[in-house]
Amino acid sequence: MADRVDFYFRQRVTEAELDLAFALLEKADRDLAADLNIYGIVSGAVPAPHAPVPDLTVDLTAPARAYDNLGQRMFFGTGQTVDCAVDLVGIPTDVATVGNERWLGIFLRFKRLLSDPRTDGNSQQVFFRRDESFELVVRQAPEGAIGVAPKPALQADELLLCDVRRRPGQTQILVADIDASRRQAFIFAQGTAVSVVTGTWSILQPLAATVQAALDEADAELRDHFTAVARRHAATAIDYAPHGFVASANVQAALDELIDDLGTGAVGSSGATRVGIDAAAGAPNALPAGSVKSQLAQLLGFLNTHVGASSGAHNAAAIAATPHNNIAATNVQAQLQEIVTDLVATGAVAPGAGLVGVDAIAGAPTAIAAGTLRAALVTLLGGLNGHVNQAVGAHAASAIAVADAGNNLNAVNVETSLAEIVDALEGDHFRGNEANPGQHRAIRQPNLGGTKALLWDSQGNGGIGARLRVYADGDSIWFTLNASWNGSAWARDNTGYFSGGFRFSRLEFELFHETTFAATFTTWSRTWRLPMSSTTNSAFELTGTVQEIGRCAIQWSNADTATRTLSLGSSVTFRNRFPAAPSSITFSSLNQSSGFSGNPSTYFPDRDGFGLYSYQSIPALGTVWWYGTYTAVA
Repeated sequence: MADRVDFYFRQRVTEAELDLAFALLEKADRDLAADLNIYGIVSGAVPAPHAPVPDLTVDLTAPARAYDNLGQRMFFGTGQTVDCAVDLVGIPTDVATVGNERWLGIFLRFKRLLSDPRTDGNSQQVFFRRDESFELVVRQAPEGAIGVAPKPALQADELLLCDVRRRPGQTQILVADIDASRRQAFIFAQGTAVSVVTGTWSILQPLAATVQAALDEADAELRDHFTAVARRHAATAIDYAPHGFVASANVQAALDELIDDLGTGAVGSSGATRVGIDAAAGAPNALPAGSVKSQLAQLLGFLNTHVGASSGAHNAAAIAATPHNNIAATNVQAQLQEIVTDLVATGAVAPGAGLVGVDAIAGAPTAIAAGTLRAALVTLLGGLNGHVNQAVGAHAASAIAVADAGNNLNAVNVETSLAEIVDALEGDHFRGNEANPGQHRAIRQPNLGGTKALLWDSQGNGGIGARLRVYADGDSIWFTLNASWNGSAWARDNTGYFSGGFRFSRLEFELFHETTFAATFTTWSRTWRLPMSSTTNSAFELTGTVQEIGRCAIQWSNADTATRTLSLGSSVTFRNRFPAAPSSITFSSLNQSSGFSGNPSTYFPDRDGFGLYSYQSIPALGTVWWYGTYTAVA
């Protein structure tokens, strides 16, 4: 019931008293809703991206009904569109920092819709109708890093419909940007406020006789069951459909039957006859698909046949052997390999020849005693060296024949062969009895082939990025620093340093530079080419990025006794020929007369230079000038 007032006979009712009566009734209505905990969004007002084309607004479905904390009812019957580009006070909601985000909250709050204006006895305008209505409010929180940005705080007298995420440069709000996890939806009754009767229950034992406690207890029982902590089914309580050789009707009996059948050794029905196996390929023997017992029987037959074979039974690695003398391996294959390894060994400690014996060999003046082959070879080497090192009685060089010296030598004995070698070296080297002995007179090289033949490769003092190479191709000699030719491209020695160099040929001279730090490249970033054989050969021709800064000037004198507007021009020739006409030419004044206006203008720019001109108003018999710099970029 409501609080009330008692109007009395002949009472002159005031405006405030009439308003109070209706306010008390309205308060009772709202108190009832608040007492019954009718609070939240009952239906409708579901957010979605704007249709048909998403933008920075959000659509809300209708009809929508809701009650706030004070029991005030809000309703709208048609769909609403909320602008999220600004908040309730008109401040933009954009996110300024890349890597940040901002959360907005769309709130619904109660308001009165004023209508039917009238004039009261004091000539003041009042609104006779004050209907219940609503208002949609956008609130924004501070922007923050993605994942940790805060959300707007909930309001005591408003209902949150949803949260909306804003991102840098965002032009559309999509489904992924709308979060309804905090939506203040209507809850008819709390589970803790609804009672249950537990007297006849045999399994569930909730802590309190409420729906919430009963659901919590049911969830705990299901969790114990599903995680096998408790309430597990007995195997005898789980049905099993008979299958194959298992005829039991529950899991426990089926497992017992399966274990018994697999473990039995009964003739004709052993466990091995019940286990299938696929085919096994092999050579010379293979096993077809069947049961474990059938394959075991075949394996037994193969083994018996093998054991009874007279030859070809085992490979050498499968035959054991006892270590003997210097052989340490334990099977025939390994021992044979060890013998071969020992015999071909050339180490000073244990050469192969030291393992081979030899009996005594008579001879004069030298004989070989019984021992190892190595000892016999040492005896022979000693005798031979003693012969060769004799001061007298040795062979004359002319008496030692050379059957086929090869390598362009035509001599037939050692003496003439040595003379021929000396003649060949003497032409390009200084002899020992000359100044600069051992040094080159000239280095002569044949045709080395390839797209670019490497003539010289020097690391100098080992400085990083300063390795010098000289290449030759059919037209040019190339000198490069920090770059080598791999057959199809230039390869940088060290990618942390620039590459550069120059080349010259019969026709031109060129400098080049590479600045991209790429590991390989086919063209140089910048080149300066002097075409020596061309008709035009007075300047280097450039490629790549070019910037030239130079001087230019123009000056006027007015010989007339009246002020005149005069035009004057000049031209500039670039120090080098640009790859093309400059993309921009800018001027900077170094000095100019007080009467000069603006900067000169350019005309007819090309790769060789440009013209400049200006129109100036010059007083009678006056002079104006402009001296400055130009910056040309191509």
